[in-house]
Amino acid sequence: MIDSRTRCTYRMAWGLLILAALTVPKVRALVNPQLQPSHIRARYNVVIGGRIVSANYDSGKVVFQVTDVCKGQFEGKSVTVVVREVDFDQASLFDDAQVDGIIIAFVGKPRRRHEGDVLLYCGQQWHQVHMNSLEDPGNWDWEEALGDEMVGTFNGAAEQLLAMMLDAARGRDFFPARPAVKFNEAIEIDTFPGTVRGVAVYDTNGDGKLDLYACNESGNRAYLQTSALKFENRTKELGLSGLKSVSCSFADVDADGYTDLLVDDVILLGSKDGFGRTQFIKPDANRKVKCASFVEVNGDGFPDVIVSCVAGGLRLFLNPAEPGSLFEDATAASGLSEHENGANSTGFFAAGDFNGDGCTDLYYAAGKGLIMLQDDQGRFSAVKHSLPIDCKVSDSQQVGLTGAGCFASLWKPDSLDLVSPADLHFVIGIYDKGTVRNVTGFGNEIRLGTVSQLATLAEDLNMDGHVDLLTISRRAEGEAVFHANRGYGSYMLSDLYMDYEGLPGKAFTTGAWSIAAGDVNDDGATDLLFGGIDGVLRLAINDAFNHELRKPKEHPTSLEMKLAQSRTVTVKLKGNIGVLGAEVRLLAQDERVVARRLVGSNILTGCRSADSVNLVLRGLGPHKVLARFSDGSTVSKMIQALETKRVVVTIHHK
Repeated sequence: MIDSRTRCTYRMAWGLLILAALTVPKVRALVNPQLQPSHIRARYNVVIGGRIVSANYDSGKVVFQVTDVCKGQFEGKSVTVVVREVDFDQASLFDDAQVDGIIIAFVGKPRRRHEGDVLLYCGQQWHQVHMNSLEDPGNWDWEEALGDEMVGTFNGAAEQLLAMMLDAARGRDFFPARPAVKFNEAIEIDTFPGTVRGVAVYDTNGDGKLDLYACNESGNRAYLQTSALKFENRTKELGLSGLKSVSCSFADVDADGYTDLLVDDVILLGSKDGFGRTQFIKPDANRKVKCASFVEVNGDGFPDVIVSCVAGGLRLFLNPAEPGSLFEDATAASGLSEHENGANSTGFFAAGDFNGDGCTDLYYAAGKGLIMLQDDQGRFSAVKHSLPIDCKVSDSQQVGLTGAGCFASLWKPDSLDLVSPADLHFVIGIYDKGTVRNVTGFGNEIRLGTVSQLATLAEDLNMDGHVDLLTISRRAEGEAVFHANRGYGSYMLSDLYMDYEGLPGKAFTTGAWSIAAGDVNDDGATDLLFGGIDGVLRLAINDAFNHELRKPKEHPTSLEMKLAQSRTVTVKLKGNIGVLGAEVRLLAQDERVVARRLVGSNILTGCRSADSVNLVLRGLGPHKVLARFSDGSTVSKMIQALETKRVVVTIHHK
């Protein structure tokens, strides 16, 4: 077993290699737990935010309008920052200060002779500035660009730092400087001959307990949870003997209340007696399946099927919403047979409403990464983007061995953003004002990864309210990489800050081809199922609620207090239609989105995670749980988070 110190050294060494290969300017890789934005805010009298209206290198002036006062009082409506003598370091202010960009200023320390001190941030670089006169607060002189002394404080987007300061003014900011992830040593469920392919965590038989499913070239296996964390191989009893596949997915395709199964491009209908094979999808002997999944595509609430083929692109089969009928091959009608949409390519795929128009969009990890938006006529069109996605293996230039990403709330709590792993690095893209924007460079340690990265799962795994990232490696001894989401677009490579085994054992230190998530023991924390390269199926139970940071203390830190007051909201969706592809949102009293999840989004290499979701709120009082089922119907419930640490909400489709 590799201990945390050895793993930390390995990560840092490999991270330096990755950083050397990237061309992101002004890289600031590490987090400084001793100096965070909250500390800076406490040291200054006033915090303001503004929008830059001009940045003129020739005149040596940057002008910004004050838009927000986040702390204290500030009389000026605009501020002019004057650079007296321009050299290389001074020019960095103009590099950062883009017109229409955001600027944040921490103004005036309480100590005498420091009332005019100003700390300025406008994008990955901190600047020391001085206010000329307290009577004329709008005129400042630039003094110097700050370097090493500010590394690790905040290295992200200025707009996100402003959002943090606005949240701080309302007492709801949360930007942890220490990870709180903690898993137990994994349970070895079974061993297969060869790599375990697609895996699933799903209630197969409808008894309310999550079961397990695993794919293998020697034969797939189904495990029912017969009692707490006790799993029995019931493959034969369920009528699933003889099935072999690389991927799997579960959903109720015919709205009869029984769970149905997709293995590659074959649908098996569930009943009280088990599963029965169908011919709902016409087989194509000329195509080899890479992975496949149930995906709700056309908004009728009935699960459709998308199949990725080796050198065959994506194929779409629409559910006729009539029990017993063949699925319609809509590949051509949807535009997926066109060259610009990846026809004849090879790669993994993900599904989600990327641009927020209510339609399911697709990401296809082929070429330079295809982001295909669906219009209201059901056609997909690849959009132009400049995301640095590379779906080829670094040494061999092979395709189809990386890029298994997903859509999740990564940039903001209410967005659905794209994360795609490459062989050695990551890309996070957001949809912003009609364009695809690369925000990877603002993600801090998101740039640090591991080797031979295959797939990235997005889920809140340290149970703090932010969606984290866990990436598996396809190498036999490849480690899983955990990036803790700190909020505000920033990520922490947890191994660098853990003095304990938060990710213990072979589940996290052995390469995996597949991963699925679900609260298997129903304790409010999301667990993980790994399909190992070594053929071992492993279940890692989440123990985040027993982390040291959450234990009662006489003098808790601000982070410990925030974690202590957090509450888990488990949302279980029920209904014969509309569950797959449903969105769950947790809203505060002011209708602000606290958390958002998309059911069925972690397809990855052909996997299926549970329908229920665990959300975390860090404030007491009334909140609203809003479920939007995939047929467009919505149901909401009010909850009251008081002394109880967990609230379980069951929402039925109307």
